[in-house]
Amino acid sequence: MITELNRQEFHKIEHITDTCKNIEVRAVVNGINPGRLLVDHPTEPTTALIWIQGQQGFQLVGDTQSKVFLESLEGYMRTHIEPELKKRDIHCVEIGVEGDAWDNTIQSIFQHRKISSDVQHVFSLRENEESADIQDPDHGITIRRLDVHSLKSGQLGNLSFLESKISRFWDSMDSFFQYGFGFFAEKNDQAVSVCFSGFVADRIHAIDIETLEGYRRSNYGTAVANAFVQECLQQGIHPYWDCTPDNTGSIRIARAVGLTPDFDYRIFWYGI
Repeated sequence: MITELNRQEFHKIEHITDTCKNIEVRAVVNGINPGRLLVDHPTEPTTALIWIQGQQGFQLVGDTQSKVFLESLEGYMRTHIEPELKKRDIHCVEIGVEGDAWDNTIQSIFQHRKISSDVQHVFSLRENEESADIQDPDHGITIRRLDVHSLKSGQLGNLSFLESKISRFWDSMDSFFQYGFGFFAEKNDQAVSVCFSGFVADRIHAIDIETLEGYRRSNYGTAVANAFVQECLQQGIHPYWDCTPDNTGSIRIARAVGLTPDFDYRIFWYGI
């Protein structure tokens, strides 16, 4: 029977997730970032489906041949999970996996759905490699640290942009400031681009970055990303950049700040 664990029970699958390359998985299981956890056994789980709130998607980890998941997951999703997603205006189920062994399992579990798939790229900063030396753009832009003062100063006309970004990934502002950090580009009292810790696991920080429409292709994203990576270097933190193959802008920025391809994983999805 599929069981949902409460947050105090997430440690029951650490033996599965401790070796996961996807730090989003470890960030949720370690209780740093918000998410949910479905397992194939309430006390001795071998497989888990993890809802990662910041990604608005799932990761499937553990035994690819779990009988409980093979026989029950599709029905559980249809009955319990998909109605909740629709209420949140989410109309697509995305499931990420590590390793080719999951391909046939996913196709078997969701054989009655129209499944699509693609790969995700992960970039990182290799050991002993320094990020690029990038000059901040000078078009009336100031790069500021994302801190309590910047959020409470009352100077930003679009504070909600920063607050909504952080709240998607974190339980609270206090939690973000405890574990993460970030930088934003300010122009005419508006935050126009932001780069911050979306997920944190040990000394690895997964990057989330966004530049507002109308300010893109002006290197603002590169400037805030570079500030983030420079801070990582100073603090002994490992930056982690996750993006789709068709997001050429994201890949360009990742490479510009010195990140290089690390590994790929696969994403499956279907509409609901």
